[in-house]
Amino acid sequence: MNTLALSFFTFIFLTSAVSQARTYNVAVLYWSMKIPGQVAMREGFEEEINAYNKVNEENKIKLTPYVAGEGREGLLRQIEQLDQAVKSAPDAIVIQPADITILSRGVQDANRKNIPVFVYDQYVVNAKMTSYISSDNYQAGWDNGLYIDSQFPPEKVLRIVPFEYFRVSATVERMDGFFDALRSRNRKFTVLGHFEAVEPVGGLKAAQEYLKKFKRGSVDVIFTNNDGGGLIIVKTLWDEGHKKLVHATVDGDPASIENIKNKKMTVIDSAQFCGELGRETARTMVHFFQSGKVEPVKFIPTFPVTSESLKDYPGWMGRPTEKVRFQSLRDLLIKEAKVGKLKRGAVIKVGLTPSCPYLCEMGPAGWSGYLYDILESAAKENNLKVEIVSLPSEKLLPALQSQQVHFVISPISKVRYTPDLRIVGPKLGMSLAGALFTPGVKLQLVDSDSLADKRIVFAQLAHENPMHLPPSDFNRSLKISGGEIGDRMTKLIAERRVDLALGDYNVLRYNMLRRQLLSFEIQPTSLAGYNALVLVGHPKDPEHGGLPLILNQWFETHRASGKLEKILKKYNLKDWNIFAL
Repeated sequence: MNTLALSFFTFIFLTSAVSQARTYNVAVLYWSMKIPGQVAMREGFEEEINAYNKVNEENKIKLTPYVAGEGREGLLRQIEQLDQAVKSAPDAIVIQPADITILSRGVQDANRKNIPVFVYDQYVVNAKMTSYISSDNYQAGWDNGLYIDSQFPPEKVLRIVPFEYFRVSATVERMDGFFDALRSRNRKFTVLGHFEAVEPVGGLKAAQEYLKKFKRGSVDVIFTNNDGGGLIIVKTLWDEGHKKLVHATVDGDPASIENIKNKKMTVIDSAQFCGELGRETARTMVHFFQSGKVEPVKFIPTFPVTSESLKDYPGWMGRPTEKVRFQSLRDLLIKEAKVGKLKRGAVIKVGLTPSCPYLCEMGPAGWSGYLYDILESAAKENNLKVEIVSLPSEKLLPALQSQQVHFVISPISKVRYTPDLRIVGPKLGMSLAGALFTPGVKLQLVDSDSLADKRIVFAQLAHENPMHLPPSDFNRSLKISGGEIGDRMTKLIAERRVDLALGDYNVLRYNMLRRQLLSFEIQPTSLAGYNALVLVGHPKDPEHGGLPLILNQWFETHRASGKLEKILKKYNLKDWNIFAL
């Protein structure tokens, strides 16, 4: 009897063990295998997965890798790869996006099929991510700015040329951190020009364009958003005799570290812990498989490599260390709050450009719009009063500089390269171009070439960057301006006179809600880059330290309470909490 019982329970145990054993199929979408930092991220990710598989005989993880590649072809390829991955119904999808918008629809398809999506390095707009892990890119740019400031006499007006890339969140945040840091030190600077570069081919082209425009000695500083494009830029300019340039960059490529050692133009490289970024993504996915829960957002610190800190830098595949730490923006805001504390009943004048859903004119009844609702709520909770000063977008900065207002709210693109102001407080939204169309129109909007066979109507609706799409380049397209643009756009689509409308994504979404355009579809695009909306103050305003901290506290409290979500829902908007400080 005991033998039979033992055999029975042994059978049950073995059957249970077999039933629990499984293989997790994971589709992994890599961006580039030519950008060394991204190769290191892949190595870290796969290293951690291999380590997991070695000690987990019963529950293996099987990776199906895809590589998009660079340029336009890479963008189109990654869209197709995500579609393939979703159709294969894996247990999870891991993505390093090549663009913040092109994968939105694909990730939404994965969301509908309940496939967990783990995103690293860049962000995907308007999609639900199980986990998002990135380097602290803003701090990387901030550290660069502080160090560059320290390399010049205080009275020096720096002549700067940045090499940008505004299609992914990481490189945008680096650029913003760099210039915010310079402003935090009251550094005078002028931006003489800017170029686009993110990988070697684009970097060489940008360097050649730079050489055509600038003579030796006419520029003090170049800032490259990464080493993928930056290394070839440094080599090209150095070989052409531009050896007095001071160069700042981000990534930590070993070749760039050698340039610092050899005093070859580069003085600081805010290094990512690329291997750790990949490893942490893998660990997060494993934890999700085991528990079903993960921390939704995580930032890996960067390391400011300079001639002074070289000895402490553990390399791309090393583990994060904070042996070198520069002042952060949060440190600065806390320090300034003690100086700029607002008194009860204080009136704060904020300049804003009316455009729904940001700020809506309500006639004699006053204002509405999500920015107004947030400002009004924060003011009431702190016994303050906000006075909205309605201004055209081109008059926002002049009003601030003449101190007619205490603050303005502006797209960061309009103030990014402007000295003598302060960008403070939490991000107040995100704006980018959107495409509105009927579902029968098939779109893969990776660039303006995607519009070549489409009839389009476009306009500058609110805060998105100008798209510079001349109607003559496209089939039967038109640019419109004036009042009620959103209504006119949707009417043109409804009447089949155009295939799609391009304009501010948030305005188009709000208009869809207001008019109940249930048969329309909207996609975010990177055609004009993307913008964070920021609170901009005057550095000589004694009150500029108070409101930013009040808003930081408001967002922290009401993201948790649900009040922010309730406000945004009124305007058909989603939270931009990925950009929270």
